[in-house]
Amino acid sequence: MISYLGPPGTFTEEAAERFSEEELGGNGKLQSARTITAVFSRVERGEADYGVVPWENSLEGSVGETLDNFLHRSVRVFGELVLPIVHALMSGSEPDDREPVVYSHPQAYEQARETLRELLGNHEFVPTASTAEAAKLASKEGAYALGPPRLAERFGLDIMEEIRLENNETRFAIISRRDRAPTKEDKTSVVFSVTDRPGALREILGIFADRGINLTKIESRPAKRGLGDYVFFLDFEGHRMLYPGSEALAELRERTPFSKVLGSYPKVFP
Repeated sequence: MISYLGPPGTFTEEAAERFSEEELGGNGKLQSARTITAVFSRVERGEADYGVVPWENSLEGSVGETLDNFLHRSVRVFGELVLPIVHALMSGSEPDDREPVVYSHPQAYEQARETLRELLGNHEFVPTASTAEAAKLASKEGAYALGPPRLAERFGLDIMEEIRLENNETRFAIISRRDRAPTKEDKTSVVFSVTDRPGALREILGIFADRGINLTKIESRPAKRGLGDYVFFLDFEGHRMLYPGSEALAELRERTPFSKVLGSYPKVFP
């Protein structure tokens, strides 16, 4: 069972389908969930073997709910997928003379706002909980919807324009209770905190630099224990079970108040 952030027709469903094809021979049964937290819960409780959730977008940054669940849930990152994001402006009928109405999820709309202004001029934006809900509303009300092109067929809409923004990609996390065996090209994700003193973070990063380990990402996130209290999410090249990554993680545990390995998994190449 593969649980994914729904509803059906979204980019996350596309990522789940791709994972099923590439890793499970197309035999993975998909089950949508209403929230990212629900996906984590199903995997943690053993109700799903895998979960697929959005991790970060190249334009909008990381997904806070996903990071928070990584911090508090007992699951591992089993893999990652990167999908190029293409938005479609869709309509179920010929627009009338009134000001155009566009339904969409706020994040999708924000990414395509300037292009929509060029295409439609002045228009009203109506936010929805998902792009699938936007397509459903547009099909009933004769308005526009903005979302994945696959929604057009699902809801009987016509694609008016496909909007492709340069370097607009979303990284998805595949989560599981299972561990991943090392390959020759791996990445490891960890989260940790540091003591509150000058130079503390620089010293921790030196653990990796001293061993020639390449860091591919680092970002801070409020720990939600008080103002100014942060944790750091870090990705590095290598597997947690192999040298020099294993040695670096051992030192990280010794020198930080808190650290947690989120998982090691094959890295995706551009």
